[in-house]
Amino acid sequence: MQLFLDIDGVLLNFEQSFVRWLNGHFAMNLPEDYQANSWDFTEVLEAEELERRWRLYLASPEAARMAPLVEPERFNALSRAHSVHLVTNFPLPHMDKRLANLADVGLAYRSLHHCGFLVYDGHTPKTKGQTVAELLEPGQAALFVDDHPDNCLDVARTCPDVEVWVMTRRFNRAFSHPQVRRAADWESLFQRLGAAEGGQA
Repeated sequence: MQLFLDIDGVLLNFEQSFVRWLNGHFAMNLPEDYQANSWDFTEVLEAEELERRWRLYLASPEAARMAPLVEPERFNALSRAHSVHLVTNFPLPHMDKRLANLADVGLAYRSLHHCGFLVYDGHTPKTKGQTVAELLEPGQAALFVDDHPDNCLDVARTCPDVEVWVMTRRFNRAFSHPQVRRAADWESLFQRLGAAEGGQA
């Protein structure tokens, strides 16, 4: 099976890292386990100031220190059994941090692709649906996981034969769609893919 996986919010804990950085640099005193009500943290800061701080965060070493949301050994068992492609909208000028972060936590994958709806400094990438469609191999089953509903809907519409899952985060709990399954956490996906305890796929 081909697996197409988002990174931030699916493989790596963006919220925890960003909150830690905000607290350290701006003394915001957010709970360490804070999960945003909105994807872009707009309940915490006004849009202009949020954009400024987000860009500062991206340029900081903290942006390459996200903790994994999945046990690396169990994930790598999936990578040995399936063809894993990462699809991320993390801004291209800072992609070296994302690659370093994945290497540091020890997550194995076949390829990484920049795609999504976020336009950063004028660069408009392909959508995740377009990217997945280009990577699909004939006769192969495929599964896509993201935490943002817009990306899930894009893939569901563009690639109707791909099984689409949304990874539960606080900001997406109200989202529901008949073509999108919901994973409470990685255990749901391990069960779906036949992964047993101990990292065996």
